Amino acid sequence: MKTIKYFLQKRAVTLLLLFLVLAGGLFSYAKMGKLEDAPFTIKQAMVLTPYPGASPSEVQAQVTDILEESIQSLGELYYLKTENRAGLSKITVYMKKEIRADEMQQLWDKLRRKVNDVQGKLPEGAGTSVVNDDFGDVLGVFYGLTGNGYSYRELEDQAILIKNEILKVKDVAKVEIYGTQPPTIDVSVSPSVMSRSGITTADITRAFEAQNKVVDAGGIDAGTNRIRIESTGNFYSLEDIRKLTIVSHTGEHFQLADIARIEESYQSPASNLMRINGQPAIGIAISTVATGNVVDMAEAVKERMGQLSGEMPEGFELTSIYDQGYESAVANQGFILNLIISVLTVVAILLFFIGFKNGFLVGSGLVFSIFATLIVMLSMNIALQRMSLAAIIIAMGMLVDNAIVVFDSALINMQRGMRKRVAIMRACSSTALPLLAATVIAILTFLPIYYSPHITGELLSTLVIVIGVSLMFSWVFALTQTPFFIQEYVRRPRPEELKTTLFDGRYYTKFRQALHGVIRYRYATLGSLIVLLILAAWSFKFIPKVFVPALDKQYFTVDVWLPEGTSISETDRLAEDMTRYIRSHEETEMVSAYIGRTPPRYYLANVSFGPQSNYMQLLVKCPTSKESRRLHAQLQDSIRLKFPAPLIKVNKFELSPLTEAVIEARFLGPDPAVLDSLTGQAIEIMRRNPKVMDARNEWGNMTLMIRPVYDPVKAGEAGITKAQMMQSVKSINDGLAVGIYRDDEKKVPVLLKSEGYAITDAESLGNFSVWNGKHSVPLSQVTERIETTWEFPQIRTYNRQLSMAAMCGVKPGHTMAEVHGEIREEIEAMILPEGYTFFWDSQYKDQGDAIQAIVKYFPLAFLLLAVILVALFGNYREPVIILCILPLSLIGVAVGMLLTGFDFGFFPIAGWLGLLGMIIKNVIVLIDEINVQRREGVLPYKAVIEATVSRTRPVLMAATTTILGMVPLLFDIAFGGMAATIIFGLTFATLLTLFITPTLYVLFYKIKTK
Repeated sequence: MKTIKYFLQKRAVTLLLLFLVLAGGLFSYAKMGKLEDAPFTIKQAMVLTPYPGASPSEVQAQVTDILEESIQSLGELYYLKTENRAGLSKITVYMKKEIRADEMQQLWDKLRRKVNDVQGKLPEGAGTSVVNDDFGDVLGVFYGLTGNGYSYRELEDQAILIKNEILKVKDVAKVEIYGTQPPTIDVSVSPSVMSRSGITTADITRAFEAQNKVVDAGGIDAGTNRIRIESTGNFYSLEDIRKLTIVSHTGEHFQLADIARIEESYQSPASNLMRINGQPAIGIAISTVATGNVVDMAEAVKERMGQLSGEMPEGFELTSIYDQGYESAVANQGFILNLIISVLTVVAILLFFIGFKNGFLVGSGLVFSIFATLIVMLSMNIALQRMSLAAIIIAMGMLVDNAIVVFDSALINMQRGMRKRVAIMRACSSTALPLLAATVIAILTFLPIYYSPHITGELLSTLVIVIGVSLMFSWVFALTQTPFFIQEYVRRPRPEELKTTLFDGRYYTKFRQALHGVIRYRYATLGSLIVLLILAAWSFKFIPKVFVPALDKQYFTVDVWLPEGTSISETDRLAEDMTRYIRSHEETEMVSAYIGRTPPRYYLANVSFGPQSNYMQLLVKCPTSKESRRLHAQLQDSIRLKFPAPLIKVNKFELSPLTEAVIEARFLGPDPAVLDSLTGQAIEIMRRNPKVMDARNEWGNMTLMIRPVYDPVKAGEAGITKAQMMQSVKSINDGLAVGIYRDDEKKVPVLLKSEGYAITDAESLGNFSVWNGKHSVPLSQVTERIETTWEFPQIRTYNRQLSMAAMCGVKPGHTMAEVHGEIREEIEAMILPEGYTFFWDSQYKDQGDAIQAIVKYFPLAFLLLAVILVALFGNYREPVIILCILPLSLIGVAVGMLLTGFDFGFFPIAGWLGLLGMIIKNVIVLIDEINVQRREGVLPYKAVIEATVSRTRPVLMAATTTILGMVPLLFDIAFGGMAATIIFGLTFATLLTLFITPTLYVLFYKIKTK
């Protein structure tokens, strides 16, 4: 109380501190970072290892398993998933969710050491493993470069120039180029010519190595100087390559141009491609430094890009694909507008209840709390983003709660005839401890979310911090700024203005009568509430369950999988057709296509797919979010009718990463054939459900494979080794590397290709000539047979066990929880052979992890809450009364969700936890007031009635400010469910506070009502 008295006495100090809070808040707002969404850590890394020529099973057994064994020794490992394709091992390493973000880099270093330790155990021919731990980095400013009439080489050269300039822009951390086509030098030769000339691939390789090798020629001493001698003879142009002299094993000399056609080309088949509105393009993705302001950086990049556009040769064009800075600015502006509306709403309600001047005085505490919170946010490096701004709006009503209680108590004390300073000090001393306990408890209700190691906990961590900080400041200002403003600006009633009877009037009389009635029929009332609670719990089965809501953006994506084995050129062709179809809709502004793999992570929750030749992603941009929603709904059905062959997913942007499929039933075991059978059974069960769509096998369809079976006897007679046979076959399409051409800093591979053949099947492949430098023979003459067979194009494992999943989506209008509940029992009833196991993966597993992560800290939060309540009241009855009130709030929540139609998921759960804090706060102050009146000698039943009546105005004020302050969030697609939970839950909880709390008090203390 000495602190409060000090602020009341030292007017100059108090005004100065309040001014500093306002100035500091404005300064913090101007300086703090702006983001679209709260950042979270992607606790995954990818280990990629090439193994050219190996089948998926060979990759899995000879490369992946060795790497997994080493990685599995990491104590921080959660689980491993692998995807093994022909020539490529892809291991996704998932770390335990409890690992803190600041420990991740050290952990990735440990992972690299584990991977490097076993590189010597990998088979000959396997490439070096690459640990990609930064694929979770967000490159949120994404541009595309197109060039009408320009080649990919020229596009890449221009993109590199742009990259070098953008790296100079303030706060730019990294620039990544996507969609480049690796250049090659193709040396096309006929096998018959190779045979006649007596030249082998080894001869060509030796010639390239001898000619193009960088050699130190030393130098000479000339007097006092040392002069370096530069070696020449390297390749600087195609003409130099054409003049390369090849010496055959017979000693004959040939110029390469005499026996081959030499031309510039690109890697074939391409690994990935990019298009903007159908035009070939290259992507330029830009990230911000950790401490940078993405809005300022994006604006600076936009300005520099505009300058570079004017300097580029005619025909080049830069297009903004995704601008995180702009998206962040728009999101912030929308939330700031909602925040202003909420503040004005709260102040307007205060004006209605307590008059113009008093309303502004109490409302000013709200402003001080917000500005002080901004200062702390800047010091903690918390940016303005969706979560932190929503936290301020959610806390809005609670921020004036404490000030309302103190202000109302001081006014009542003055109405009772106390002098102003005495009335203020009495109000502060009587409410300080209960308000502190209630505020701490309100913060504690969010504890399970804050400590949740799941991605959703990290996503909402800033929301919890901002709510906690702002609530504590509201308590501080309620006991400092509010008393000071009462002293300075509130007039003490004159003697003739003092009321002989407080809380008198028609409305108070009606409230007393209603309260008497509820208490009189307390058993019937409580019985009715129990019935309503059971009905509310039952009604939740009719509320759609969506764990994380989609976002309302002007963008959406279309993921497309063609049948496995589809060439990337066919995928590219389909991408052009789909682009034209989507652009034919008037809502479309731009369509960018990414073929072969997903683009750089321009949005944090984006998921990575590829490299896969049968995969593509379309990013569709519309002028507004409204048009985006309309086009998204149209394409859900129409695009599948237009393009029935591929698997198509039309996705909205979400706050958490999407999964490959909504529902996955995963089987583990040693035999792929048995796994295929089990998965097939599960797929049939899925397909029988009319709400399921796109039921499929995770491994995809089996693909055609041609296998030349080498015959050592026949091949030995022809002098053809297995290596020579396969090298000849590789030259048909992909090309056989025979040398390197150094083009400035680039190393361009020189590929030997066979010409004059159109190979499309096993028969035509059998007629293809293979050579050894002396003569050539048809492939069929050095093989036992050339067989056509089928294989799975990929093999997947989970924690070193073969793994296959039955996957499916859910038709629009239905949810994962709904469909999963309908198919779950039948799939779980399947009989598994010995050695085989099953679990639900994808969204079900992720949601289960999230719920477990929250529940994990519930006991701690409940224990702390119970300790505070028992310490505050000194007994067990009042805490039990409070705990009895809490579950009844679900009645209001259920009604709200049913009336508004919002989905129930993680955000409404978080809203309900916050709601519990608000309820506890009101009930604590009410019970404390009852106890105060009883200690002053008021009869028990009268104390219950009069204490409740005295708390009616502040409870209604606090509830109304919170409820109406939350209304702007009802129209936000992400926070609408949370807002509905708080609005309807608090509305019903206010009735619980004013009617059921005194009823339970009478019941627990066996107070006589007559």
